[in-house]
Amino acid sequence: MSNKNIKSTKNNENINIKKRIMFNKDEDYYFITYNILIILQTFGCKNEKTKWIDYTKLSYLIPFVSDSSLLDLLLHCLNSNRQPNQEEIEILRESYIKSRLKLRLITSILFALETNNLITLKKNNKRHTIDIWLNQENIPSKLLNSDLFNIEKSNIKRLNNKIQRLKSLSVKTMLEKIFTDNGVRVWES
Repeated sequence: MSNKNIKSTKNNENINIKKRIMFNKDEDYYFITYNILIILQTFGCKNEKTKWIDYTKLSYLIPFVSDSSLLDLLLHCLNSNRQPNQEEIEILRESYIKSRLKLRLITSILFALETNNLITLKKNNKRHTIDIWLNQENIPSKLLNSDLFNIEKSNIKRLNNKIQRLKSLSVKTMLEKIFTDNGVRVWES
């Protein structure tokens, strides 16, 4: 290989590293949007009867849906009869804090999706929540049925097998099961 080719290969590696550094999945609107749509689709939230109760739960679930290693940690904690160690608690705490801080971003994404008629948001006076469902007829089926999201769909199913009724649980109960029961203090009202 010539020096020119080695230099070119090195430059391409550096560009790829820079691209990875510049991409922050926690703040990427498309990444968050895909995860929201995939969660709603996997749970069958397609009308008012099959709605997702309380959109705020989505913010706390997206990290587990999109990161298999974080989900593995949570499932390990839920399956064992021991309190997580300090390092595991810290990882879960960081996930909780980032999710809590992301609520505003999630809200703005949901309003944009509703404006584009991709989802419906509806106030639930009984539970004092905003519930949500997909307007599937307005979303390309290629997007929702793409193999690109098989890992996320698998993670959703794994999580739902361990914490059942995620779609209808209150945010308080869900946070207790995921965080409080695993040593993370939460400040959700």
